[in-house]
Amino acid sequence: MKKPYITLLTFVFMIILFSCKNDDDCGSPNWITPNNLENEYGCVNTKYQMDIDLNNDYTIIRSQESFDDLVTGTCAPQIDVSMYDLLIGKQALTSGNTSINYSFMNHPCNGEPYLQIDFIQNATTEAPNLIYHSLIPKLNASETISV
Repeated sequence: MKKPYITLLTFVFMIILFSCKNDDDCGSPNWITPNNLENEYGCVNTKYQMDIDLNNDYTIIRSQESFDDLVTGTCAPQIDVSMYDLLIGKQALTSGNTSINYSFMNHPCNGEPYLQIDFIQNATTEAPNLIYHSLIPKLNASETISV
């Protein structure tokens, strides 16, 4: 009597084991370096020369009017908002900053956009509030991005 029960349990276990979807089944993510205001519009040193009223947070700017209303500083381009949304944020750091690196992808399983931001720090005692930004491919009106 135990043998059919064990066989049934083994069969159920095998079905569960092989039916689980793994992220590896979706393929490898295709990371790209997203565009930015420096490369696209010639802005200079935006991490220090731009400002937005945020505190350790970000927002997505989807129109030129929003950019003009929310962002101040020496960089004031006319962004091609038919092609890009601007993800912009402000981050307080505990030490000096050497650079900011950005990587963008659409998740290979669900297609959701994802932006990775890496702050490359140095040993100086400066504790800046930096502006970071990326021109991301235009999102749908209700679409968000993971950062």
